[in-house]
Amino acid sequence: MPKIRTNLINPISPDRAEFLADHVIAYDDGVISALRPYDLTLDRDAESALDCMALPGFIDLHVHLSQYRARGRFEPALLPWLEKHIFPAEALSAHTDYALEIAKDFFRALFAAGTTTTVIYTAPFRQACQAAFEVAEELGARALIGMTLMDRNSPDALLHDTSYAYENSVALRERWHDRSTLLDYIFTPRFAPTCSTELMELIGEYASAQSAFIQSHLSENKDEIAWVKELFGKASYTQVYADLGILGPHTIMGHAIHLSEEEIAILAETQTAIAHCPDSNFFLKSGEFPYQRLWDAGLRIGLGSDVGAGTTLSMPHHAQMANYRQSACPLTPPRLLWHLTMASAAILGWQDRIGSLELGKDADLCVFRIPDGHSLDAGLLSSLFFYGAEFKTCRCIVRGRTVYSQD
Repeated sequence: MPKIRTNLINPISPDRAEFLADHVIAYDDGVISALRPYDLTLDRDAESALDCMALPGFIDLHVHLSQYRARGRFEPALLPWLEKHIFPAEALSAHTDYALEIAKDFFRALFAAGTTTTVIYTAPFRQACQAAFEVAEELGARALIGMTLMDRNSPDALLHDTSYAYENSVALRERWHDRSTLLDYIFTPRFAPTCSTELMELIGEYASAQSAFIQSHLSENKDEIAWVKELFGKASYTQVYADLGILGPHTIMGHAIHLSEEEIAILAETQTAIAHCPDSNFFLKSGEFPYQRLWDAGLRIGLGSDVGAGTTLSMPHHAQMANYRQSACPLTPPRLLWHLTMASAAILGWQDRIGSLELGKDADLCVFRIPDGHSLDAGLLSSLFFYGAEFKTCRCIVRGRTVYSQD
């Protein structure tokens, strides 16, 4: 039974995190079996990591695996960035060997950043999605993975007909849904402009009947919103998804920046969750996320790296950016940790398994070495978020399996 003597930081509520100095955390068969102050009589066999701190493994609620090598390719807006850099990068994953190679690079970097759970878009090819699942299973990742769906208004290299998009999505879900407690499929229409009404209706009907997950993008960019209005003629972007059955408690919408009060009400009524991607929003000049309005409306909010528009897989960096990108709404370190852990776990319906360090929960944790000169107190959480590059990941553990170690 692995047993680590270290310092713990644990989310308690949106506005409270607990610092536990010199504690022991032990796990057996992938589950946390002990969590207590160090006791010499009980814990002589504990591995000492008193120069480190352990937190629940981070959750990245929105990331594009097939864009991992296209990070940092600047364009000042979403649509030209997609056309010039991202669509060509995703086309490479039509080749299975390439898809396997980039998936291995992605997951290794993910673990090195302390992230244990991800919600993933792959390129719009069955083989790319299958490769991501195979690598995730081999390396021990916890993830929801979906094949990006594009059956119109797309470059030829990425375009598929409606039957390919839908039937392969269903086949992938049926293959992976019950195979592992760590992995599941998520239906992934890229965004309304590249998906036909027929395809979105089919997805909405299947997901509703099977309680399946859906992810997509919503109101990220003003040009995108204008395009949706031109294509659909609806009152709002959100209304398009609502009318087609895409919204609901198992749906995660990325971005959600430019929303009317009516749209916020629709999202709240349908219990649709939001993946806030602050680094990406800043990189593409998309706008400022309306955090306070969405929080006050009761919407469930998690954080996403949105790699490749996001520049790194480090979730502490994205926590920092979430604070920096609010003009009038300071987000405290405990609240940022909450969104990276318990809030996102609840969005996935996995709050009884992951998101905090508690007896009986899965042993998903990340361990960071504390730089010299730091006091062992609750201020370490703030330091991790605001100059986290100095805190080196020394271990990442998913359900008791060490998936990354740099001891």
